[in-house]
Amino acid sequence: MNKLLATAFFIFSLYGCSSSRLVDEYRNAETPNFQANKVLVVGLTSDPVLQRQFEYSLQQALETEDVIAVKSVDYFESTFSENNQTEENLKNIENELLTAGFDAVLFSKVTGQESKVTIGQSYRNLTKSFESFSDYYTENRPVYGNEQIEDYPVYNTETSLYCLCPGKERDLIWRGKIDIVNPPGASSTIRDYVKTLVQTLKKNNLLIVK
Repeated sequence: MNKLLATAFFIFSLYGCSSSRLVDEYRNAETPNFQANKVLVVGLTSDPVLQRQFEYSLQQALETEDVIAVKSVDYFESTFSENNQTEENLKNIENELLTAGFDAVLFSKVTGQESKVTIGQSYRNLTKSFESFSDYYTENRPVYGNEQIEDYPVYNTETSLYCLCPGKERDLIWRGKIDIVNPPGASSTIRDYVKTLVQTLKKNNLLIVK
C-alpha cells in the first residue's frame, strides 16, 4: 500500500512540474546532427490568435539559442496551413523558401484529445476492485444528472522538422509527439510546450547543435 501511494505521489509530482511531456519521437538516422541557418516556424491551427502566440513564443525560444527563426504568420500574406494547398503550390512555396535562405521548416499541430482519470480516482477504483460484485455494480451503475467524474484532458500534439535540402523532397529529419496534460491556460501551456520542445531539439542536436 505504501509503495502504491509513493508511486502515485511521484507521478503526480511529475505532472505538477510540467504540463507537457515527450511521449514518442522518430529520428532520421541519415542526419545525426542538423543545424539550420534559417528555419520557418509553422503552427498548424485554425485559430489565428493561437497560431501567432505559439509561433512568437517558439521563435523567441529558438533565437535565444542563436537559431534564426521566422514566423509563418509574418512571412506569408495568407495562412500557410490552408487545407487546399496543392502539391504544385507546396513545390512553389519550397522553392520560394530556398531562394529566401530557409533550409528547414518546423511544423506543430494538435492531433487529438483524450481524457485521463485522476490518480485519486484510479486509486479508489483499485481499492474497490476487491469488493463484492453487488458493491461493484452499485458503485459503477450508470447515474445520470449528478455523476461527478474526476478526470482531466490530455492534448496529443505532433511536431515535425523538415529539411529544405536541394534535390530532396522535403526530407523529414525528426518528428516528436508531445502530450499536454491538463493545460492550465493558453499562455502558460504554450510556454511549457515550447520549453519541452526546445529541450528535446537540443538533446538531439537538432537546430541547436552543441
